[in-house]
Amino acid sequence: MQFALVEPKDEDDVLGCVSLYAIHLEQGRAVIGYWLAPQARGRGVASSAVRLLAQWGFTELGLARLELTCGPDNEASQRVAARCGFVREGVMRSHMSFKGGRRDTVIFGLLPGELR
Repeated sequence: MQFALVEPKDEDDVLGCVSLYAIHLEQGRAVIGYWLAPQARGRGVASSAVRLLAQWGFTELGLARLELTCGPDNEASQRVAARCGFVREGVMRSHMSFKGGRRDTVIFGLLPGELR
């Protein structure tokens, strides 16, 4: 599930995207991700979108856990995760292909009562 994030006063101005993927209803978990255009950064857009989608996943889909991953050097995404209540759970070494090589990924988890 992918949702466009747009400027409220100009729906043609795309600010980014938030998505819910790797949805496993039988396990009660999914992964949340997002990206932002440069002009949308630092405005709380990602945090607001993550909170809305997380709340929807917990209430409407009955999820028991959400995961969020990002690169270890992506401090902005790590701040978004922390602001929304995600708990840093560790680093998955050599987790994914990235720019012709492999990279580590930081994993965060969120349970329903932890959302901020």
